[in-house]
Amino acid sequence: MAKRNAKEGTELLKSTKGKNKLVKGEVGGGSFQSMGLLPWILRSLNLQGFRTPTPIQRLSIPVLLSSPPRDLVGMARTGSGKSLAFLVPLIQRLGGRHASTFGARALILLPARELALQILKVGKEIARGWREGDGGHAGDRDGDEGDSAKRGQGLRWGLVVGGEGLDEQFEMISSNPDVIIATPGRLLHLIVEMNLDLRSVQYVVFDEADRLFEMGFETALTEIIHRLPATRQTLLFSATLPKSLVEFAKAGLQNPKLVRLDAESKISQDLRMAFFSVKQAEKDASLLVLLRDVIGVPLGSKKADEDGDEGESSKKKGKRRARDQFTAPHQTLVFAATKHHVEYLQNLLTTAGYAVSHIYGALDQTARTQQMDQFRRGLTNILVVTDVAARGIDIPVLENVINYDFPQGARVFVHRVGRTARAGRQGWAWSFVSQVELPYLLDLQLFLGRPISNAVERQDESSYTDALVLGTFARETTDEEVEYIRSLDEFNHALPSLREVMRKGQGMYERSRGKASQASYKRAKDMMKEPDKWGLVGAGSAGGVHPVLLLKGHGAKELAKRRDDDAKRKALLQTVNSFRPAETALELGAKGKSGNADLMKDRRKALAKAVERAAMASLSAAGVNADHSESEDEGEHPREDVEMADEEEIEAVFDTSKKGKDKFRDSDFYMSHYQKGADTEKGYSLRDGDSFIEQARNATFDLAGDEGIANQKRAKLSWDKKKKKFIKGDGVGADNVKMVKTESGVKLPATYRSGRFDEWKAKSHVSLPKVGEAEGETRGRFAANGRKKFKHNQVVPGRPLDKLSTDYDRKVRQLKKKSEAAGASDSAGGSGKSRPGAQKATSRYGGKSMGRVRSELKSVEQIRRDRKTQDNRRAKNARPSHKGKKGKR
Repeated sequence: MAKRNAKEGTELLKSTKGKNKLVKGEVGGGSFQSMGLLPWILRSLNLQGFRTPTPIQRLSIPVLLSSPPRDLVGMARTGSGKSLAFLVPLIQRLGGRHASTFGARALILLPARELALQILKVGKEIARGWREGDGGHAGDRDGDEGDSAKRGQGLRWGLVVGGEGLDEQFEMISSNPDVIIATPGRLLHLIVEMNLDLRSVQYVVFDEADRLFEMGFETALTEIIHRLPATRQTLLFSATLPKSLVEFAKAGLQNPKLVRLDAESKISQDLRMAFFSVKQAEKDASLLVLLRDVIGVPLGSKKADEDGDEGESSKKKGKRRARDQFTAPHQTLVFAATKHHVEYLQNLLTTAGYAVSHIYGALDQTARTQQMDQFRRGLTNILVVTDVAARGIDIPVLENVINYDFPQGARVFVHRVGRTARAGRQGWAWSFVSQVELPYLLDLQLFLGRPISNAVERQDESSYTDALVLGTFARETTDEEVEYIRSLDEFNHALPSLREVMRKGQGMYERSRGKASQASYKRAKDMMKEPDKWGLVGAGSAGGVHPVLLLKGHGAKELAKRRDDDAKRKALLQTVNSFRPAETALELGAKGKSGNADLMKDRRKALAKAVERAAMASLSAAGVNADHSESEDEGEHPREDVEMADEEEIEAVFDTSKKGKDKFRDSDFYMSHYQKGADTEKGYSLRDGDSFIEQARNATFDLAGDEGIANQKRAKLSWDKKKKKFIKGDGVGADNVKMVKTESGVKLPATYRSGRFDEWKAKSHVSLPKVGEAEGETRGRFAANGRKKFKHNQVVPGRPLDKLSTDYDRKVRQLKKKSEAAGASDSAGGSGKSRPGAQKATSRYGGKSMGRVRSELKSVEQIRRDRKTQDNRRAKNARPSHKGKKGKR
């Protein structure tokens, strides 16, 4: 097994580096045992089921564990194990043990909260196997009393995400975590609020790096990076990275190692894709058809079954039952454009009888965690999300992903469909494509290099991995679902209003998303002129029923019957479309010669001549452009043995400006004005799909290109319709907010420093130690619960006696007697019988005799006299004041 692992690793290195670049004796880390990992980490990996490393792990872990540490940029397909590729070296570097000095040692930045929770769970499971010195295994039960103390010395993990309370996060930072897993926005808030010192960080990870830099975290990342030490080890991991790495230069990498795998395949070879041409108004009906007839999602949920068995199994499993995860093969992930789409689909599918969970960015963190947990445990069968779940979230055994709204870029499509077909499993990606979204599908074809087809000769599932199969749903089935959705409005009266809100949100989404390439728009117009040829839904066209609908869940006889019915329907529709009446409405019922009849007769003759001229022109054009027509014929009837579209077919489809004029070009010496691989880089680009404001700014043309004038224009006030006032800037972000310049030169809003941490410190009586200060040195100042102990040592002398007081002489005599009594006791104790520090013996009444001690009980006369004195005081206070009269005299 060791020889086989070393051989596989060496073959991987040869395919990645090339045979000539291999160093003599270099192996690729065929197994985790050959990477030099600690024994307890190997035990944890085996217990978790990680026995064979993936290619990205084989190439990344040895580089990260090398000495001296080296920065790394890793690119691999979604689902290839990138999270484990940086967690294992992180735990190895930190030794799996909590540091006694204050300050975090590792920082992991991620774009989404759910991804942060997943990384936290995996990291804790791997680091749980640490034991101090003994030979215990990671799976042994805790039987010794010292195990609890050893467990407390393991790595401490901290989670900093938005949507959580600040007080809990203040307390977590005060507990001195070793690894901080955070989203950039909330981490920057804590850094500024608590004035955190990050000089102790040794290991920094940017997971899903392209998403971090494009979600508007540039300011936060710049500020965080400036606070990190220069000696840190920086890692960038993502599924899509540009070759130039210009956008990631802000991270401050120093001579990074580039590990780029699966750059040619881009998506998993086990992923089967199907594309459906639908109308925008019929997407919800098509979704119901797909879920019921193709995927086979059952109605209802398993909550009743779970509750029914709870009485028997709860005694055996206890609290562990709440953590169990169960995902069925029919569980489906549905991606929608906006949160309005998510709310509408969740209500529609719930009304139809499905068990549905939903997640979008504006949802509360507690609700998001609850919805995701229900889907993972199998209580719900459908999860409707926005692109917030397209990155890094691992849902095991997920086989179906539906793109309800087609993504605007190839990079987003790669991340969406990466939720399925992971770790050697097979999966399906179903996509709805409207006429507006057709150019984006053509961009995806150019990015993947696979042909578009509307028919599959071989009726097996492997045919859907080689080509982009496009088709439609059956017309009668779609019409039935449309009527069914209308009937659902009676059961759920909120559906019509939610549908209207979704329609308005769809309009705003289409106006704000990025544009496809010009060649794709031009090709899409040509395809929509021939909808029957390409299997598109259009006016007066039945399209072609998607082959996967005939394949899924039907036998051979049913398949042949459906094909015959589809062919008869097409023939009938073509006959109806080709029918031309002998006379028009103007000639109907006209007897003899009339003005209208003569006019239509002349008009018919003119149209016949025009048709003949058009036919002659088409014949001549066909003779000149024979090569072009042959290329289109190849696109109409694809070959069975072609797995990937070659460059000639793609150029014939997308680059129509050449048309045979480049036959003189020599491929060895010709230099095109297009960069080689420009289409692939466009798919990986971070600037693909800018906002409308950025596009409009780039499209402006001004003769005065002076930078000063441009800055004056940006600082000019403009009227905001929503706020009903003049604002500064271009409307992006918060306006009129006081900005504070930090030490790194970045301007941040002054609202970051709100004083919440100072209030929490005063309430909790906790103070943060300095970075590098040992926990043992500060522990004496803190109690067992972490709160600071206060000891009052200040002695305040009494006030001096008032000489004008009536009892001044009496108090002086009393003080004199006390001092004399104290002196006498000191002289009596000076014989050596008492030791220093012993308490002095004092009488109960300060040395007075019992005769001179005043009785605490009052006599009858004293009580009567006190009552009379109180009555006199009340009467005196009730008299009117005579100060004014004396002043007038």
